[in-house]
Amino acid sequence: MIEVGDKLTGLSLGDEAFTPLKIFVQRHAKVYAEQMLAKSYGVFAGTKIVGYVTLVCGQIEVEGGEPAPDVGDAHFDYKHYPAVKIARLAVDRRYRGNGLGRHLVDFSLGLARDTIASAVGCRFVVLDAKRQSVAFYEKNGFRLIDTETNKARPEPVMFLDLKGTPVAV
Repeated sequence: MIEVGDKLTGLSLGDEAFTPLKIFVQRHAKVYAEQMLAKSYGVFAGTKIVGYVTLVCGQIEVEGGEPAPDVGDAHFDYKHYPAVKIARLAVDRRYRGNGLGRHLVDFSLGLARDTIASAVGCRFVVLDAKRQSVAFYEKNGFRLIDTETNKARPEPVMFLDLKGTPVAV
């Protein structure tokens, strides 16, 4: 977990669209952790951060008039399906292509399934994907929620069903 003494500068994400991810980890991750609003977990090369993931509580919301997402055998009599949300995930551009992003996803899925879902009802992991990241998340088992409303969003919601989904170690 990212802690008070961790150095969080020098993260280079390349694309301007990812600048908010850099700003978040540098300015807000520690404060959100102290306030129990989000937990961020970093990967470090020496003392320098090279990637991180931030997790929060989330949900899959069934919107009025839209069909429920195809969630296998899950039938829930509420308008919200319980989930863990990957709120942010970033890998330094110099460390991309070596499986670090996949490792952060697997870490998140393992934590969601083995720790969170074993203690409370939580069947899914969700995220709001930047358009350029959709293919990455699809390779990691996530699916777009197939509704017209979601498809029109600038950052569409994707989900993964934890039931029966093995996590690579």
